[in-house]
Amino acid sequence: MLEIFLYCAAFGVISGVISGLLGIGGGIVIVPFLAWLLTNHGMPAETIMQTAIATSLATIIITSISAMLAQHRRGAVNWSIVKTLTPGIAIGAWFGADLAHFLSSSILAMVFGSFLLLNGLRMAINLKPTPHRQLPSTLPLGIAGTVMGAISTLIGIGGGTLTVPYMTWHNVPIKNAIALGSACGLPIALFGAFSFVIIGAQASNLPEYNIGYINIPAFLGISCTSLFAATLGVHLAHSMSTTVLKKVFSLILIIVGINMLLG
Repeated sequence: MLEIFLYCAAFGVISGVISGLLGIGGGIVIVPFLAWLLTNHGMPAETIMQTAIATSLATIIITSISAMLAQHRRGAVNWSIVKTLTPGIAIGAWFGADLAHFLSSSILAMVFGSFLLLNGLRMAINLKPTPHRQLPSTLPLGIAGTVMGAISTLIGIGGGTLTVPYMTWHNVPIKNAIALGSACGLPIALFGAFSFVIIGAQASNLPEYNIGYINIPAFLGISCTSLFAATLGVHLAHSMSTTVLKKVFSLILIIVGINMLLG
């Protein structure tokens, strides 16, 4: 337990700095790290990915609160949009956790590997959606929340990875889109982690010190350092060029994604 906590506390610094420096969700790096760490500590292979994904979401609860409050103080969050998205996010989060519960850990690794590979390629070519429409009405927006909640929970990521491109595609200014991503990260992480606790209670052969699918030593280790490290990453982002770093990081995502796809 102590060894996993210390490994995760050290990695929390890395994931926090990367998150703040490059403006990406922590889940992109936390999930593959936890999958590797738990595997190398002899944890049950059949629930490794579910535990990595659920624990990632639990850590995002902590970091998203800070990001959301910071955006709110700047008046950048459109809370009416968040209110419309949240019921769909809750429904989607339960569906995503339920699907992750029934999928095998190896299939989940392939799904996440594909996600990493696509995101690495997107970062490498700096692909951005072309805005050409306005946000839809309440019902379609709520359905979009369901889809984003389901996908985010299934692969253990926060709100920004899907929410920001969706909002910019609908002509929401980038600063407001990022603020919405931060605000939506909290309900995604909350409902997703809660769903994994409830559904994970039905699972057998879980790793040691789990509550449902959430591994408590890993959650505490990452959470205690990533929050402060993210602030450092934000400061670094304002004092140095991140163009080369993004290219290097995109290459790392592509390599890790291919590795997970190959098993």
